[in-house]
Amino acid sequence: MTHKHQYPCPMCDCDKTRTLSDESAVEIYEFLEAISANFQSRYWHRIARHYAMIAKRNINEQQPWRRKDNPF
Repeated sequence: MTHKHQYPCPMCDCDKTRTLSDESAVEIYEFLEAISANFQSRYWHRIARHYAMIAKRNINEQQPWRRKDNPF
């Protein structure tokens, strides 16, 4: 398997990635959670508008319970 990134890349699924302590993993998780919460509180209306636009485009007018891009 080849990766676009150089070692060490925590985003790649490979055997050579370094491990984190439990405490470090929790600190990183809580940091990312805080960033996500701040981002969502700032841009929730834009995110909701984007998803609403996508949903509106995917309505199948003959069969509204199905999406336009539904292959079945």
